[in-house]
Amino acid sequence: MPSSIDNDEDRKLIKNEIYQRLQQSIGQQHSTKGKVFTLFATFRYQAAAVLVGICTLSLIAYIYQKQHLNTEYITVQAPKGKVLEVFLPDQSKITLNAASTIKYPTKFIDTRDIYLEEGEAYFDVAHDESKPFIVHTGAIHTKVLGTAFNIKSYKALPNITVTVARGKVQVNENSKNLDVLTIDKQLTFNKADHRAITQNIKASSIVSWTHGDFNLNGVYFNEIMLAIANRFKVKMIYDAKVFRNCENSIRFTHKQSLTDVLQVLKTIQPIKYTLKNDSVFISGKPCQ
Repeated sequence: MPSSIDNDEDRKLIKNEIYQRLQQSIGQQHSTKGKVFTLFATFRYQAAAVLVGICTLSLIAYIYQKQHLNTEYITVQAPKGKVLEVFLPDQSKITLNAASTIKYPTKFIDTRDIYLEEGEAYFDVAHDESKPFIVHTGAIHTKVLGTAFNIKSYKALPNITVTVARGKVQVNENSKNLDVLTIDKQLTFNKADHRAITQNIKASSIVSWTHGDFNLNGVYFNEIMLAIANRFKVKMIYDAKVFRNCENSIRFTHKQSLTDVLQVLKTIQPIKYTLKNDSVFISGKPCQ
């Protein structure tokens, strides 16, 4: 205490003031520490919640990726001269034309993805809104929930065709919507110029091959040759340049032999043919 403060009463007042200020200072420090602690605790809980969320999402992503990466596929190939019926895990039915190949997973997870790698197939799809049914043919994706439709996509042909026999399908090229098709509508997609045309047809005529008959309407010569080759397990040998402008319609049933079909072709197209073992040699004049 300063020596100038001689009065005991004044000394007591000063001591009391100092004591009060010290108490206020200590209280403020405790209050500040409490706030800091509270803020730290809140941050810690929030950080823990974020960490749990990240871990949960990572676990979900890991499980999803593992399910998809470890997916096993079944490949079915119909040989030339034979039509196969395939039943999928969801009880959808696929009729696979001769010389055609499909691939599909052993178990459907989020979607029902089918890959038509070559040829033609008729799909009778079981309805399931939770798992869209998607057929992949190169860049073309045909998406449905429940319907019946036909896709033809042979590598030797310039077009991919999608024909609806029942229900409705959406046809995309990658992410681009080409059209939405309903019953008796057919979309023809040119693989070279990426052009799509939709027309009205009779779907029952297009899918008659599932019963062993063929109705090829307004098709080029190479498509007729391909159909005969696949149906009768023969090699069709001809000059594609000679017949490239030839366009015809031909119908033949499951009861007709190879010779019968060639004779029908001869009546609508001026050709000559020779049979030798498993080969058919075709000659003739070009079409204008």
